Amino acid sequence: MRLFNFFKKKKKSTVKNETDKTPNKMDESIEMLSVDQGSHGDNFGGLIGFSFLNSKNGEALLNEYMAFCSTQKPVLLDGELSIHQATFQKEEGTNKQVGIRILKSGTNILSAYPYLPTDYTIPFTTKQIFEWSHVGKLEAEIKGGGRDTFGFGFFATDYAVNRDQYKSSKNLKVKVSAIALVLDKSDITEIGGQKVSKEFASYMPSQDIPRPTYYDFIGVLIDFQPIKITTNNVGFIVKVKLINDESDPDFFTVDMFINKENMRINSLEKGMKITGVLWFQGEIA
Repeated sequence: MRLFNFFKKKKKSTVKNETDKTPNKMDESIEMLSVDQGSHGDNFGGLIGFSFLNSKNGEALLNEYMAFCSTQKPVLLDGELSIHQATFQKEEGTNKQVGIRILKSGTNILSAYPYLPTDYTIPFTTKQIFEWSHVGKLEAEIKGGGRDTFGFGFFATDYAVNRDQYKSSKNLKVKVSAIALVLDKSDITEIGGQKVSKEFASYMPSQDIPRPTYYDFIGVLIDFQPIKITTNNVGFIVKVKLINDESDPDFFTVDMFINKENMRINSLEKGMKITGVLWFQGEIA
């Protein structure tokens, strides 16, 4: 099986369940849910552009980077399970990179997904864990609340190695970032007949992707930096305010990657209102 097939939707489990070991005592207030769907095709479309993803060159690029990633030393390790990562070329002066992570069991690649590292950390309270049964329960979406105030869900990029901690520790510190699937300028001035301020920011579950980690959003663009994936495939790491709290400008202001192909606007400006669809990812800090 080619590497490219690992992020397409899996209908049947071909992965050995690696969770059959004695775990830490589970927090019974966390609801465990087993789901048999979930894949990373849309997420890779967000990374390299949907048109490019569906081309031979896009498939070749991802296969090349997955193969390269598999040769890197593990960034996280738990017995036979290991998580590896590789990043694309970074622009001069940029201190954050975007790339991929892969999950391996021994020498076998089990999964692959885009990865945007971040230093942005928030306190998080877990309410539900959606384990992917079709990937041997080694991947999961985590749903809960940030700062005891706002709710959201994220795909745990470290779940295979840290799953016991997710299940046993309800209160965590997590690093949160996002991959945007589409981005446009927002001209919204009112909602339901009520005027909204220039600083209005919000997000809600996606109407098009019924998963707990995808959201439609309106945000304020705080900053942006160009990133090269290849010479002709470029994008931006943007800093977006998703909740406006005058007392704390970083209340929920996340790093997000957007591929230029998926942008419906030609340029970005600091302070502009933007809208689109995002996929949250996170890991234990």
